[in-house]
Amino acid sequence: MANFNLEDLFTLQKYDPDLNGFLNRKFADTKELFVEQLYKDIDDAIHNIENNKHMYQEAHWGEDELTAVLITFLKGRCYDAEHDTQHGGHVDILVKHQLGKFEWIGEAKLWNGPAYIYGGWIQLNERYGSGTIRDDHGGIILYIKIKNSATKLKDWKDHLCENVAVAECTSEDNPLRFKSITNHPATQLPYYVRHMGVSLFHHTGDSS
Repeated sequence: MANFNLEDLFTLQKYDPDLNGFLNRKFADTKELFVEQLYKDIDDAIHNIENNKHMYQEAHWGEDELTAVLITFLKGRCYDAEHDTQHGGHVDILVKHQLGKFEWIGEAKLWNGPAYIYGGWIQLNERYGSGTIRDDHGGIILYIKIKNSATKLKDWKDHLCENVAVAECTSEDNPLRFKSITNHPATQLPYYVRHMGVSLFHHTGDSS
């Protein structure tokens, strides 16, 4: 078997997307590169959950249970990811860079209207995140079990912009994603949040 050194791995990184992702997760030297890779992996985790939405319709599949599925997926991709851990309070998702350089905090909510989601935003922005340079990225994950998930995410986007001084609010190609930049109240430094809808509506009636 051929022996590979670290230089060989970084050469192969250009040609193997799986290896590229692994190296970005473990050896990212900037938080921007780490977070960019994290969002790719979260999107894959969300896609997996959406593909199995029929399994998550019962009432006992709430915020914590769905988030546990997402975190299990991230751990399978070698992330240091925790659920309901202490970080200024009980955070839903905490992902740490393995070298201790960066942290990412996620707040997960089952859709119950924009006002309910706003409570999660307050927790993320004013309670859990420190807003320092090592902790200035976070995410809101919305589990939407009813119809028109893209409209629901737009409702949340409009509500956020009406109630918060948003420096920037950028839509993505995916209508179930957008990013916001606000000034964190603790530091007045930019705080970057990605908002992600998980479309879980599943019609269980007889179609005959």
